[in-house]
Amino acid sequence: MPERPFAIRPARDEDRGPLAGLFAAVAEERDGIAAEPPVDVERRAAAFHVDATIVATVGDDVVGGIWIDGPFFGFGELGMLVARDWRGRGVGSALLAAAIEWGRERGLHKLSLGVFPHNDAAIALYRKHGFEVEGRRRKHIRRANGELWDLIDMGLLLTGD
Repeated sequence: MPERPFAIRPARDEDRGPLAGLFAAVAEERDGIAAEPPVDVERRAAAFHVDATIVATVGDDVVGGIWIDGPFFGFGELGMLVARDWRGRGVGSALLAAAIEWGRERGLHKLSLGVFPHNDAAIALYRKHGFEVEGRRRKHIRRANGELWDLIDMGLLLTGD
């Protein structure tokens, strides 16, 4: 198996700025995450909990990140970003596998996430890693243009309970 062209590692404090910049870039696309521009990059950088964040790097560049909010009553809520040029190249899969391992190591019983119904690639990735659709929040996210978008809830039990 060829070596990956990227590395997966726990986030560090110096990753805050690059993660926030990546967050702003993905928000500019207006279709993969709930956030839309303008993104206050400084505020976003300060908000990252690096102790619950994993990054994908190529050299010194952060090309992806996944974070686990919580735990809330034993579960963690995932958020993930991958730079456009690195999608479809295994970054998301590697980040998701690392987050699942992170959750298991910390005794979480479940990971959950929300995804837009039109994001077929993300839904396929989550299913590949065992996540199941648990519901749909109708007209849940208000977009800047006033549209209301649905959100699909997905979850993965980490224990047999």
